[in-house]
Amino acid sequence: MAGNWRGEGKQDFRGQPGRVFTAKRPMQHDGEPFRMEIQSGCTGRVIGRGGSKIREIQDQCNVHLRVDKTTMDSGVVVVEIQGDASGIDMAKRMINDVVNEHSNQQENGQRMRQDRNFGDNRRDRPQKSYYNGGSDRQAQFQDAPQNAPQQDFQLIDWNSVNEAQDKLQKEKLKTLPPLIKQFYEEHPEVSSLTSDQIIEFRKSNNNIMVDRTFAKDSSDNVDIPKPIFKFEHCFSAYPDIMEEIKKQGFEKPSPIQCQAWPILMSGEDLIGIAQTGSGKTLAFLLPGMIHTELQPIPRSERGGPNVLVMAPTRELALQIRDEVAKYHFRGMKSVCVYGGGSTKEQIQTVERGVEIVIATPGRLNDLVARGTIDVSSITYLVLDEADRMLDMGFEPQIRKILLDVRPDRQTIMTSATWPPGVRRLAQSYMNNPIQVYVGTLDLAAVHSVSQNVEIVDENEKYDRIQQFVQDMAPKDKAIIFCGKKARADELASELCMVGYNCQVIHGDREQADREKAVQDIKSGYVRILVATDVASRGLDIEDITHVVNYDFPKNMEEYVHRVGRTGRAGRTGTSLSLLTRKDWGSAAELIKILEEADQDVPDELRSMADRFSAMKERRDNERAAAFGGGGGGDRRSQGRRYN
Repeated sequence: MAGNWRGEGKQDFRGQPGRVFTAKRPMQHDGEPFRMEIQSGCTGRVIGRGGSKIREIQDQCNVHLRVDKTTMDSGVVVVEIQGDASGIDMAKRMINDVVNEHSNQQENGQRMRQDRNFGDNRRDRPQKSYYNGGSDRQAQFQDAPQNAPQQDFQLIDWNSVNEAQDKLQKEKLKTLPPLIKQFYEEHPEVSSLTSDQIIEFRKSNNNIMVDRTFAKDSSDNVDIPKPIFKFEHCFSAYPDIMEEIKKQGFEKPSPIQCQAWPILMSGEDLIGIAQTGSGKTLAFLLPGMIHTELQPIPRSERGGPNVLVMAPTRELALQIRDEVAKYHFRGMKSVCVYGGGSTKEQIQTVERGVEIVIATPGRLNDLVARGTIDVSSITYLVLDEADRMLDMGFEPQIRKILLDVRPDRQTIMTSATWPPGVRRLAQSYMNNPIQVYVGTLDLAAVHSVSQNVEIVDENEKYDRIQQFVQDMAPKDKAIIFCGKKARADELASELCMVGYNCQVIHGDREQADREKAVQDIKSGYVRILVATDVASRGLDIEDITHVVNYDFPKNMEEYVHRVGRTGRAGRTGTSLSLLTRKDWGSAAELIKILEEADQDVPDELRSMADRFSAMKERRDNERAAAFGGGGGGDRRSQGRRYN
């Protein structure tokens, strides 16, 4: 990572020579930068949320701005403007407009405060030594009559309820149109593979492992399809799909695709556990298209779409939409429905007729409730990144949707981890699924990423990030993850103020702004994206070279997904994680992940893990002694310090 990508002689995102921070036109330099002073209270307005105002001024005026806060203690800051004379004049006017607007708002706010009668004097409250509304409510509750008649509860015969449900399902199936799920014919080259060859192939392809998830014994695994190792083994009968694959330049299937395609085209339910960037989307997409095309009922008579892909975030849903758009097959149409997008446009697209629906759970439930989308026609269901959907609290919405989807559908679930919640969901809604996992079922980060860990103090983080950004090479791209939305905005603003062009993405930004942020880093217009975990999954930017954990995540699953944003599509990547004392509880699990990926483990990290383990043991012993009989005093402050 040599070189300072802020300097002269670099190329802008179109490959033209000039400064890295060029706007949409080549920027001319007329000598020394112009310097203007503004009140320090206006600094935030001039910078904008996440640096948005600075970027707007730079783009519109074709200038470069730098905010010098070293004089802030004196009540003013210096804004340096560099560009041609007309651009500088225009930028000055825009900055003055922002400053004047801020001053007017302050004056109006002061007048309103002077004129307002608040009327919430504490004398209006009951005259007690203290006021506790909760206690008053509790007293009212306790004064309620105690002789209310008790409800006559009856025990529920759940066996009868389940039998009635099964009977209802069977009757419903009789009324549904016929469904075909088997389209696979084993290629002779695959048929000729011996058991030893299959074992060796799976082992050499990132240790593919496959079995019936809920099998009672090994005899249940004898009918699992063999893996394929060429695209022709699955799609030779579909020349239009083969042509689309060739257009994308793929040489061979990825490990997850080798095993998933024959399983899905055989009509089996599938659970795919694989690392991010492993080709899971294409693994379920192409069989879904074939499944849709070869149903016996004409498309126009099916009453709705056949394929439903549910995703946890808008970013992932849009990524899947873009992937679907790459493959043209028999005129199939798709729609992406998600919160933050235009509901009217999404409804209009659905009403024109689509075969594939990509959706986030919340917006999908809205459109189903309106009657816009009829999910009873769905025969191929995908729950993409199911672990993330459960983490985000979408399980009720998922279960509500599945009530209306026909029970004999084909169901696919993808996940990067295999927590109990995902297992429970699979048991409830899948039919004897086959589980394919690539690598390991234990939590493991991508092996194509060089993972670096540094132990720092909280107040050292920003200086370390500045050094990291200064060391970035001209073609590097980085995602910097923060723990909170306000933190991401603050960091992006700080970087913009010292001259680093970046974007920011988190849940509070408007959808259009989020999409622009993603487009800016994809195009190379910016090479730093500051993000919260809303972007840790679903962002598919193949040329991200670095991931930085500015704030270490709360759980190791999130660490794996963050790190997985780099080292994608056959590339290598680098991650940097900044750990502080408050992160010591994650040290032991992080060491396991680093060791599994054959990464260096800093001695400081091992020491941190040992101290946390010793603290836990000491606290457990103290708790046991206290409950064993013997006081113990005030234990609330024990074991809190990192020592």
